[in-house]
Amino acid sequence: MLFSSLQFIFLFLPFTLAGYYGLIYFGKRDWIFLFLVFASLVFYSVWNPPYVFLLIGSVLGNYVCGKIIQTRAEKNKSNGLSLLLGTVGNLAILGWFKYANFFVDNVNAVTSTQWTLDNIILPLAISFYTFQQIAYLVDIARGEVKAGGIWRYATFVIFFPQLIAGPIVHYKEMMPQFFGRNLGRFWRADLAVGLTIFAIGLFKKTVIADSAATFASPVFDAAHAGQPIDLLMGWKAASCYTIQLYFDFSGYSDMAIGLARMFGIRLPVNFHSPLRAGSIIEYWRRWHITLQHFIVNYMYQPLVLPLARFSVDRGYGKWGSFFVTVAAPTVLVFIIIGLWHGSAWTFVLFGLMHGTYLAVNECWRLLMRKKRRRGGGPGQLTVTVYYLITLACVVLANVMFRAVTPQDAWTIWAAMFQINQITGAWEAFPGTLAEVFSEPFLFVLCCVFIVALAPNTQQLLSRYRPVLEWERWRKVALPVIPLTWRPTALWAVWTGIVLFLGIAFISRAQTEFIYFNF
Repeated sequence: MLFSSLQFIFLFLPFTLAGYYGLIYFGKRDWIFLFLVFASLVFYSVWNPPYVFLLIGSVLGNYVCGKIIQTRAEKNKSNGLSLLLGTVGNLAILGWFKYANFFVDNVNAVTSTQWTLDNIILPLAISFYTFQQIAYLVDIARGEVKAGGIWRYATFVIFFPQLIAGPIVHYKEMMPQFFGRNLGRFWRADLAVGLTIFAIGLFKKTVIADSAATFASPVFDAAHAGQPIDLLMGWKAASCYTIQLYFDFSGYSDMAIGLARMFGIRLPVNFHSPLRAGSIIEYWRRWHITLQHFIVNYMYQPLVLPLARFSVDRGYGKWGSFFVTVAAPTVLVFIIIGLWHGSAWTFVLFGLMHGTYLAVNECWRLLMRKKRRRGGGPGQLTVTVYYLITLACVVLANVMFRAVTPQDAWTIWAAMFQINQITGAWEAFPGTLAEVFSEPFLFVLCCVFIVALAPNTQQLLSRYRPVLEWERWRKVALPVIPLTWRPTALWAVWTGIVLFLGIAFISRAQTEFIYFNF
């Protein structure tokens, strides 16, 4: 079931909210976990009913594994093997469904064989709930959380607002909120704030992201079909897809955060104006934030620490240590992130590009460290250049992310940098001017205005702490236009218009969220 579907908005959501607050009102709090699990399974089953059993099996298996790890820890016994088996089991299931066909296809390409694997359908949300449960097992092994009852754990994993595509949450972040005294106490404020965030997310998805897709997709389809692409088409496709990807995924995250808030639950922030970042490092700190936290805490840091000891033991110098402890692990981790997004070489190359970007950015910071120590900070012109370079790198990498094959990406890149077409465009200036002021480019300009100047969703709702740990983000990337939502009649009308437009555009061409494929 899609958040941006009429059956979800007008049937599933109202009945679920009514049941949830009804249980709280009549003092049946112990029943809300069972109710939310049942509702979430209904929500998930609309996509592919048989795969509900895979989800249930995953939840039960990880719950038992978590109990074993905790029991061994309480007896001061080593739980390394239990954690290893649980992690490997999760990754094995993910690997089979997500990468088996990719592996077989590449073996066939190398060995000229014709092996096939039929009827392997990628289960919805498997990447997200797998990572979430691995983090849970590690947190138990570290003593950071205690395993609770099965219904509480099941609610943590399959709570429908965050089930399909995140944000990736931790048990210690979400579950204590269900036991707070104020759960259900401020239901009017929670519903108002949650509905506003949901409306903004729906608008982002159906009005902006799906509109951007109508401009970007035909060009990528043409490139895949081997049709010629000119310079303006290439830049139109690259820029519109970047807009589509950002507003699609941040729109989904807003909808998830808004839905959870309607139930009185705050989720972590997942996007914080990444397209306003002045470096690729800052971009990744603000893009898919919960995934980056998972990667840093459970993959990057465990990888870097032994490499740092290795570098010290070998007596590597400044740049040798940089390569071993920063550049190499960063590139490796981002190749894995690329593969996490999908089983195709385009995703591997996307990860390689961003890993290289980050390594170069870290190298540049190292080179500029002496200048910063002397008090020579970058001027406004330099900051602007940094921003433009960052945005250009993101746009170029997104071409590879969207392309069906690497060759398709090369086709569009080649079109984007055809210098001879710039000369031809100048000679045909009247026609080129008409192209520049055509609908796609005006659309891009409007989106650039929104991204560069307007507050993001969390900033707009800043007064109401829309997400967990909001104080960390409150003063980051402050908007040029400092709008703040308030519970007034004027803002109620604004929210109603945004929600109406979001719903009205559903019927235009309903499409899945991009990250549903991952």
